Amino acid sequence: MKSSNVVISCVGSHVWAKTENEFEDSNIRVPMAIAKAAKNNRHVKRFIYISAAGAEPNSHSIRLRTKYIGEQEVKAIFPEVTILRPTCIMNTFEKNPTVAGKWNMQMKMFNRMNWLPAGMNSTVQPVFANDIALAVLNCLKMEETIGQTYELGGPHTYTFEEIYEMFFSITEIKPYTNLVPLEKVYEYYHANRWISPYRYLFNAWLYPEIMTQEAQHLVVKPGSKGFDDLHIKPISFGTKVHEMVDDVYWLYNSHEVNRREGANN
Repeated sequence: MKSSNVVISCVGSHVWAKTENEFEDSNIRVPMAIAKAAKNNRHVKRFIYISAAGAEPNSHSIRLRTKYIGEQEVKAIFPEVTILRPTCIMNTFEKNPTVAGKWNMQMKMFNRMNWLPAGMNSTVQPVFANDIALAVLNCLKMEETIGQTYELGGPHTYTFEEIYEMFFSITEIKPYTNLVPLEKVYEYYHANRWISPYRYLFNAWLYPEIMTQEAQHLVVKPGSKGFDDLHIKPISFGTKVHEMVDDVYWLYNSHEVNRREGANN
């Protein structure tokens, strides 16, 4: 960054991170190193740090606890930092780390069965990656954002169960949800891979941190600064949801297959 005047830190923990040390590296130590390098560079005029909504010191989530600590350390090093705290980020190009990727995989592997851990049905404000990128650009244009924190969430709030129901509705698949007790979910997570190939493949979505995320509310705090203060109207989740499930729709609906074959001809 020696020839840069803007630094944007959007490093985060890997979606499959397991140990506390992995979360501390990505959410505390690396952002601190970036902040120190930015502070020591006389050319850097703006520093933007991407954190996460729900980052609190007493959160049940290791990711959110370490995100909060990372925020405090970055602000101590670079007080003029602008912090953006998005909720649950959706990306139509990469579905795997999101709730859409989880549902897509379940529809392809378990023939319409949607596994839902019992009691884990919190509320969330899905926000799209493009709106986060636009927020970064507007922060660079607006000097009044220096030293400020913004919570970024989509215009609508859903429960995870409502999001799954929306997926079923758009793909025209008959809903088939199976509530699994939490102790049984952890049993699947710790099962040996040779017991069942399905359990082994589904282990990717049974990480405790991912389940913890679905058990807590990821919404914008009332009264906090957000998209309105950055003059942005975020995209509604409902306008883009069909792009997240198009391959499942193609798989389950023969008329869509025929239509696409006819278009190719």
